[in-house]
Amino acid sequence: MDYTRYVVQPGDSIYKIANAYKIEMSDIINLNHLKHPDRIYPGQILLLPTYEFKDTLPGEIPEPNFTYAMWLFDVYAGKDSELSAVTTYLYQAVVLDRPEFDELLRPIAYDELRHLEQLAWCIRFLGVDPRYGSFSKGRWFDWRSRYLNYSTELCVILDHNMKDEAAAVKHYTDLAQKIPIPEIQTILLQLAADEERHYQCLAQAKTRFCGCGSLQTLPVKESSSGEEL
Repeated sequence: MDYTRYVVQPGDSIYKIANAYKIEMSDIINLNHLKHPDRIYPGQILLLPTYEFKDTLPGEIPEPNFTYAMWLFDVYAGKDSELSAVTTYLYQAVVLDRPEFDELLRPIAYDELRHLEQLAWCIRFLGVDPRYGSFSKGRWFDWRSRYLNYSTELCVILDHNMKDEAAAVKHYTDLAQKIPIPEIQTILLQLAADEERHYQCLAQAKTRFCGCGSLQTLPVKESSSGEEL
């Protein structure tokens, strides 16, 4: 069976997508191995069978763009990337080895794993193999485990993670402005919102466990004109 990729939009459901493209709900569910088909989310990538239509779907990227893909590789599998975040958070959950830290770090790690998959599909849409690595000064570098933060002291971990999450919010927001492809912009802005939520969870944990007083907020965002937003 041939298939194409579709980016889930706000308000979508399996029923609505199947009805719009005149395909069976069961085909979408089976093709995507959906255990909970009622829980799809904006930005999720779904495979749709193409046996009854040949027009380009809204979720398709019409042609490769290697410049955009090169930018995405930085957040996908570069030094400060989703691949680094997934492995770092899981490492931290294991070495801290307390239920309250596990409940904080593992859900964030699983979010980052979902982000990794979404970025892989974006890179694939652009016609590039989403292997693990990134470009620097025109050269390709494979992802390395030395990119990870191996700190084991809780407050140091929280400070480092908060810094990384704040940087990720800005990076994804900037990329959404630089890449003029609506389907990719939707994903990048959703990722930015997730990273901001992670930052707030980590800030709450820092207040609770490190005695830092009031809840911290992300740095004030500025517009291109330098005005506060």
